[in-house]
Amino acid sequence: MNKHALVTGASSGIGLSITQLLLAQGYRVTGISRRGVTGADHALFTPLSLDLANSKQTEKIIKQLLKDNHFDCFIHSAGYGDFGSIEQFSVSRIERAIQVNLTSALIICHLLIPTFRARKSGRVIFIGSESGLVAGRKSALYSAAKFGLRGFSQALRDDCASDNIQVSLINPGMVRSPFFDGLSFAPADKGENAITPEQVAELVHFILSSSDNIVFDEIELSPRVKSINFSPSSHAPE
Repeated sequence: MNKHALVTGASSGIGLSITQLLLAQGYRVTGISRRGVTGADHALFTPLSLDLANSKQTEKIIKQLLKDNHFDCFIHSAGYGDFGSIEQFSVSRIERAIQVNLTSALIICHLLIPTFRARKSGRVIFIGSESGLVAGRKSALYSAAKFGLRGFSQALRDDCASDNIQVSLINPGMVRSPFFDGLSFAPADKGENAITPEQVAELVHFILSSSDNIVFDEIELSPRVKSINFSPSSHAPE
């Protein structure tokens, strides 16, 4: 029987690459995204349109999803970067960034973990960031969310270990993906300056394929040569 994965952020970047790789490995995948998923046309794929910034809607839809489906693993890849001094952000912009990058993961786990406990089996993988390890200038909002996700991952791992639930966190450096669309910086142009979404996806599959008696607590990965291109700042509408 095909294992069933729940993947957030499935429409682009890391999430899309994870979705495509798991489908190629025979997983059933339910992919959550705010926009439609166009790069994962597959018989084993089920798209689910959901804006994770809406907590009430997230709770409602995930509850219904869990009534109709059995999941073996959850990969939280949804997220976006918003960078600048904290006083530049409106309250609504702050709330949205925290909801998508952090709160949505807590809500989904709140609903999903009991099903894993009941079966004494389950895997959770969070896609964190190097910004959840060391905060830098203009990263107050994004780092707050990613530091929070890291703390949640650590606590959840200890809480769930006795029920054979493995919780892992991957902290990538700069990944060449649509994450940087509209931002004032991006990885430099050479291949050595950025990780690819496919490389992160391969790591996710490696973790999912590992033995039940071990857990990969946190994995950090970086491009071999760190170099950044800067351009005029641009932000999404509030």
